[in-house]
Amino acid sequence: MKIKNLFFFFLLFFLFLNFNTSIMAEDNVNTYPSAYLPVDNYEFDTVVESNEIDHQFIIQNKGTAPLNIVKVKTG
Repeated sequence: MKIKNLFFFFLLFFLFLNFNTSIMAEDNVNTYPSAYLPVDNYEFDTVVESNEIDHQFIIQNKGTAPLNIVKVKTG
């Protein structure tokens, strides 16, 4: 009987721990930046050598923390 009660106690403890962790994770979901690009690529027309081309990509922050863009690479 003691083993059964001990097992039941540990089962409830781990279920509570898992439930508590999942609630804390939901609270932290919106505290990070989240970069969103409505259009993630753009096909340029043929470019003659030495001509400059320009296109602006819109980046939105869908998170609540500031979004810092540290490094950008061309493809």
